[in-house]
Amino acid sequence: MSDKIFDIGIIGYGPVGATLSGLLSSLGLSVVVIEKNKGVSPTARAINTDSEQLRTFNFLSIATEVIANSRRLKKVHFTDSEFNPYSSIDIPEEDKLGWPPTLLFYQPELETIIRSNNLKYKNLKILENTEVVKIESTDPVQVNIRNNRKDSSIYCKYLIGCDGANSFVRKCIKAKLIDFGFDQDWIVIDAHTTKQIDISKDEAKQICDPKRLKTYVPGRRNHKRFEFKLLKGETKKDFTKKKVWELLSPWINKNNSKIERAVVYKFHACIADKWRDKNIFIAGDAAHQMPPFLGAGMGTGIRDVFNLAWKIFLVIRGKADEKLLETYQLEREPHANWTIQQAKLIGEMMEQYSYREKGEKYVPSSKGYGEVFPHLSRGYYGDPSDGLIATPFCRFDLDHSGKDSDEYFGWNFGLISKKKLTKEINLILKKMNIKVLSVNDNKLKNYFKDANYLLIRPDKYLFSRSKTNSELKEALSELEKQFSLIT
Repeated sequence: MSDKIFDIGIIGYGPVGATLSGLLSSLGLSVVVIEKNKGVSPTARAINTDSEQLRTFNFLSIATEVIANSRRLKKVHFTDSEFNPYSSIDIPEEDKLGWPPTLLFYQPELETIIRSNNLKYKNLKILENTEVVKIESTDPVQVNIRNNRKDSSIYCKYLIGCDGANSFVRKCIKAKLIDFGFDQDWIVIDAHTTKQIDISKDEAKQICDPKRLKTYVPGRRNHKRFEFKLLKGETKKDFTKKKVWELLSPWINKNNSKIERAVVYKFHACIADKWRDKNIFIAGDAAHQMPPFLGAGMGTGIRDVFNLAWKIFLVIRGKADEKLLETYQLEREPHANWTIQQAKLIGEMMEQYSYREKGEKYVPSSKGYGEVFPHLSRGYYGDPSDGLIATPFCRFDLDHSGKDSDEYFGWNFGLISKKKLTKEINLILKKMNIKVLSVNDNKLKNYFKDANYLLIRPDKYLFSRSKTNSELKEALSELEKQFSLIT
């Protein structure tokens, strides 16, 4: 038995667990990761990332490398069986965060990028081929593990389960899954073209064929993702190699492509009723599962751990009371729930669009992919109806420094000031360890409309907009209260 107590224990070293371990290690916390398998995922599963995830990856200094090994998606179409569009969504090159809003990657490569970067952290210990046998909800948390038939124990102040849909940690904290009634069987096929062929490289298609719903996503380089809904009565035994090639025949064949995998999955839509028990948390697929139509499963998990990382850091370093950790599920669950419902909606839209080919009318009530992620439901001060407060704050370059605003603020609370601050406010800011940036950047003109001071959270959500020093003082008091800061 080891006497060492780690700050953080993480179970699961997929993209979400690997990202979390990198974030916490970069903050100087001691981290141990327990992973039952060895090495990166050998196959592609997750395929899509977005600007918020890239912002998180930039905290690990890997965003540029992720972009270089990904493909930008330019359009998404809902089509009929002949690929004629019913509706289309144009995707811009970048959004207000300064990153592409949609990128397509290859999961084994993405995991390799994250894990390779994590090797630089001497305070990160990774235990692969290691099984979790039992978790004791003590203080510190005790994790009984088995490696090479040898049993031992790991101790940590906080334990986070990033161990997937069949989460052992979720079972240990006795969390129940709330089922939203969306269970569908689909076969997911990953293929790689071996020759140049005429196939869309930057446009995805949701094919609303009344005979069988289908999805096509062009992955990075030669990787292609295809998904087909199983028909009533079909099972995975029906999908022989011959059958799989028949399904793929409108796009590729044996002469120009090879199949990496063809696996039948049951798509779910569910969320855990609790994400924490004392010092044990769950995140990612352990906390929520959704159909892949929005490509947001991994991204929702990375949003979870980015939200949790800075809060745990503040608590461990004595800068915030443990009550701050109560805000994790309060902030993340509504967002994850919305994403699940949106993914469900896209699946339902495909079904309903398919009725058109049968001669029935259908007018979608939603844009599907055009919908904007919602505001935070808490963790802000002011009126979020302005479309700015409680949303991710923009990223902008700083004059002559070579840095951008994210790099300047780092993991700190931040204040962007357009007008002079009083001596009293400066003392409060120093006491609260809030980093100040005086700027009047043209990119911020919407933010500074009827405001002179912007308070930014460590996760770069806009906390408040204030016009006067008096209003700013109120906002600072509210920030200290909401986040249980110790000053």
